Amino acid sequence: MSSPRNTHVLAHPKLPPLPQSWSALTWEQLCICWDAKLRYGGNADVARVAAMIALYQLKMEKGQWTISTYTGEKLYRLRDVDGCLWTVTAREAAYLAKRSMPWFDWPYGDPGEKEQKDEKNNVIRERREPVNGYVSPMRDAMILPKDSLTIHKKHFALPQVACNNLTWQQYRSLQTIAPQLFHDATTDAEAVELQAQFLAHILTPRSYALLDASGGSVRVRPHYEYRYNAEQAEILSGWWLHRLNCPDAMNGRTGAAVLFHICFQTYQTALSYYALSYPLLFADSGKNDSLRDALTGEVGTVNTIMKYAGYAEQQQVYDSNLPFILDILNAMTKEAKEIEKMNAKIKKK
Repeated sequence: MSSPRNTHVLAHPKLPPLPQSWSALTWEQLCICWDAKLRYGGNADVARVAAMIALYQLKMEKGQWTISTYTGEKLYRLRDVDGCLWTVTAREAAYLAKRSMPWFDWPYGDPGEKEQKDEKNNVIRERREPVNGYVSPMRDAMILPKDSLTIHKKHFALPQVACNNLTWQQYRSLQTIAPQLFHDATTDAEAVELQAQFLAHILTPRSYALLDASGGSVRVRPHYEYRYNAEQAEILSGWWLHRLNCPDAMNGRTGAAVLFHICFQTYQTALSYYALSYPLLFADSGKNDSLRDALTGEVGTVNTIMKYAGYAEQQQVYDSNLPFILDILNAMTKEAKEIEKMNAKIKKK
């Protein structure tokens, strides 16, 4: 075994660079990171090291660790994809993992820290500014291996990279659930229930339907389709709650808990993308928040959208594709802004 003085496992030129944020992870890498985070959640250093080793595709050798005869420190024995053997001290691995993966602790953004002072009013810890979630405008790096996944003999449609398959009703449901997940007053049990509701609304199950294949005649053929149904989602929340409380082995390759975090990251990325695409709707400017105003007066908004789209029923609005509705709301907001400008000019005269 090589001595610890010659081990620089993260500096080896054959090893690829680590991702720089949660949003840069692929589907498989997200599974790796969340598995480590959930398994070693009580020990952040161990969780980061486990994720780092897995991301580098390094394998723990038989025996896993030994004690250095030089320093008395614990040494991890690792083997890379080319078969080369490496050793690294536990302290060095923890330091390097923390330095190279600062984003690991806060998948939804760094919450920041308040300034701390001692009894003599001296600052003992500086204030740390909060940072928004580590999401890219479009998650190009997120590789979805299939268009559907199976968990315990049920098939679900995966959310698309930009969540363009969301309906307006889905979006409204998720907007109600998501903010509650991270309230300080939310208990662990309540958080799991909210996760179950989130999965039930974002993942649409495969359902049996009849397709008219003959241009209007009575001849139809059976087929399966993925279609969001709010009532069905309410029923599925109990199904997901059961699986969130089950061991991962019962849920297939990707556990339900890991799947929730992957879906939430995808959803958060979608909101980030829409905020850039529709600044008039998503700009958080206090009283002049167009989308918030529209959601508050939802009945009036839905009726107006019906006129724009030529719909005869309100349910048609709720079943519509989210970007289609956002396009209409954006056009309405632009018209309102223009009217405001015209009225302001008239008042000046």
